[in-house]
Amino acid sequence: MGQGRNRLYFGISFLVSSIPAWAGIYCMVHNRTTLSILLIAFSMICMGISTLLFVGYKTIKHGVPLLSKSLSIISGILWPVARGLSRTRIVGPILSVCIRSTFFIWFMVLLMSDHAIRWVLRRFVGQHPTGHSLSVINAMDTTFELFDETIPVTKDLQDNRLFQRRKSESGAAGNRLVQRPRYSLPLAYTLSVASKLVYEDVAVIRYELEKAGFDVVKSFHPIAYQNICAFIVEKDNDILLVFRGTNPLNIQNYITNVNTGLCQVRGRNGSNMGKVHKGFWKAMGDPPIRQHAYQYHQEQHGTSNLDDGNMTHIHDNSTSRVQIVLNNTSLYRTIASAVQAVIQVLQFLTLNVFHYVSDPVDSSWTGPDVDVRTNTMFSQAEKHIMELLRHNRHDSKHRRLFITGHSLGGALGTIFLAKMVQSRSPVLEHFGGLYTFGHPKIGNIDFARSFDRHMSNKIFHHAYNNDIVTRIPLWAPYDSPPGTLVYIGSDYDITLYPPDPLTNCPVPIRRISFLHLSGVLNRFVIRRMVHENLIRILFRLVFPFFLNDHFPSDYCGALRHGRARRVVMGTAGLQGGEKDVHAESDCSEEDDQTNNLSKRYPNNNDNNINNSGNNKSIHQHQHHTTDIITLHNNEPDEFNSTDRRLSF
Repeated sequence: MGQGRNRLYFGISFLVSSIPAWAGIYCMVHNRTTLSILLIAFSMICMGISTLLFVGYKTIKHGVPLLSKSLSIISGILWPVARGLSRTRIVGPILSVCIRSTFFIWFMVLLMSDHAIRWVLRRFVGQHPTGHSLSVINAMDTTFELFDETIPVTKDLQDNRLFQRRKSESGAAGNRLVQRPRYSLPLAYTLSVASKLVYEDVAVIRYELEKAGFDVVKSFHPIAYQNICAFIVEKDNDILLVFRGTNPLNIQNYITNVNTGLCQVRGRNGSNMGKVHKGFWKAMGDPPIRQHAYQYHQEQHGTSNLDDGNMTHIHDNSTSRVQIVLNNTSLYRTIASAVQAVIQVLQFLTLNVFHYVSDPVDSSWTGPDVDVRTNTMFSQAEKHIMELLRHNRHDSKHRRLFITGHSLGGALGTIFLAKMVQSRSPVLEHFGGLYTFGHPKIGNIDFARSFDRHMSNKIFHHAYNNDIVTRIPLWAPYDSPPGTLVYIGSDYDITLYPPDPLTNCPVPIRRISFLHLSGVLNRFVIRRMVHENLIRILFRLVFPFFLNDHFPSDYCGALRHGRARRVVMGTAGLQGGEKDVHAESDCSEEDDQTNNLSKRYPNNNDNNINNSGNNKSIHQHQHHTTDIITLHNNEPDEFNSTDRRLSF
C-alpha cells in the first residue's frame, strides 16, 4: 500500500513538473532558446522540490525513532562527563557561565532581531496609527476588527428547545446524554481577533480595544510573568482574559513549549486531575493564598465590609527594590553607612545580573518598571479579575469571564482554567467560556476528563484544517484537549464535535492528509489568495501548508466568513475533520460527512450484531454511535446582534 502511494505521488509530481519542460521543448523547436532554458530549469526545480518534500517527510516519519535512540545513547555517554564537571570547583562553574552567557547573548540578539524585522516589514505593510510597527505574526493581515455584525447567529446552539428540535429532525433525539454546546460564532470571532491582537505592543492593543468600544480606561490591564503575556479588559458585563502565543523570536517561549514532560496534578481534596504538560503548568505559576478570595466570598454574601486596602498581596513589591540608608551624624556613621551601601549595591548588582543572565526575561511588553519575576501570571490575573468584580458588586452575578488565546496562549488559557478548578477560585462562578485557537495537546486523557460535562460545554478548542500544532505532541500519553473540538475545514465549513457522552472523552482530530491538495494547491486557498497581501502569499510559498494553517489570521478569517453547519456526536472511534479530506470530491457536504462516518462505523463493528441480523437493529446501533445534527444559521437582525455584545 505504501509503495503504491509513493508511486502515485511521484507520478503526479513528474506529470506536473514536466509541463514546463514540454513547453520549453516547444520553445526550443521555435528557436526561443532563453525561454526554453528557463522553463526546463523551472521544471527541474519543481521536481527537486517535490523530491525534497518526499525525502523530508520520510526522514521525519522514520528518522524520529532513530534520532531519539541516538540522542539517548549520546546522553548516556555525556551524562558521566557532565556529572564529573559539575562537581569540579573551577572547570564546572566556568563552563556553566559560558553556556549561560551564550544563551543570554542569543536571547538578546533575537529580541533585537524582532525589532529589526518589524522595521523591515513596516516598509511593506505600513505602520499602525499609533506609530508602532506590527508584529511578524500579523504582518500578513493588519486588520483588527473585533466585531462583525454580518456574522449569522446560530440560534440552534443558543436555545435548548431549538437544539432539541434539530436533534429530532436529524434523528438524534435518542442521545439524551449530550447537552447543548454553549457555542457562539460571533463570540468566537471576537475572541479570535483578541487572540491575534495580543501579539502586538500594548499601545496598539489599547488603541484597537478603545476603538471597538471596550472600557479601556477602567478595566484594561496588561500582565506579564517571566516570558508569557496576557491582558484583561471588560465590555458591558463581559470580562476577557487573553493570553499571548509564542513569540517567534523569544527562545524562552520555545523552552516552555519543548518542556514536554508530564507532571501529576491533583485537586485540593486529593482528586486525580491527570497529567499535564510540565512547561505550560510551570509557566502559569502557582495559585495565590486564598485570603483575598475569602474576603471576596464574604462580600458576595454580605457578611463583611472590606476596604480595598486590606487586599492581601501574595508577593511584596519591596522584594524587587533595595533601600539604602546613609547616616552622616558622625564620621564613623558616615563611613560605616557608605561602606554598607557600597556592599549592598555590589551585592544587588551581582546577584541580579547573574539571575537575569541565567534566566532572561522579556520585559518590553509591560515596560522596564514592572516586576515580571515574582508575581505569578495566575495570581495577577485572578486578583485583577476579582477587583473588576468587586467594583460592580450589584451586577456581579450577571458578569462572565471569557478566556482565550492562540497557540501557546490557548494552552495557557486551558491551564489557567485548570488551576482555577484546582484551587477552587471564586472566579469560577463567573466562568462564561474558554475559546482557544490552534493550541497543542496539554495532557493525558485523565486531564481532559477532569472537567465535568457542564464545564466541558463551555470549552471550545478550534483546529483549522491541517494545523500541525493542534496535533502535537504525537506520542502517548498525550491526548486531545478537554471540551468540544471545533473543526474548521479549508472551505470554512465549521463542525462541532462534543465529547463522548458516555465517557466525557474529547474527540481527537484527524491526521494531516499529505495525499490531498493542500496549501497553494487547494482550490479554496487559491480563491482567497487574490485578496491577500504579498507577505501572506510569500509565507504560503515558503512555509509548508501545515504551518500556514496555524496563523491566527486564518482562524479569524474562517470564523468571520464560515458557518457552523453541524454538530457531530459520537462514541469511541470518531475523529474530527474526517470529511474535510474529501471536500474536493463532487458529492455534497452532507453526503460526504455521512459516507465518511459510515466508513468509520461499518455494520460489523459490534460483536453483538452479525451480518445476518435485521436491518433495524443495525441502523439503531449506528445511530446510537454517531449522530449528525444539521444547524440552521440565522441572519444577525433576527437575534438583535446590533448591540455588539460579546455573549449570547
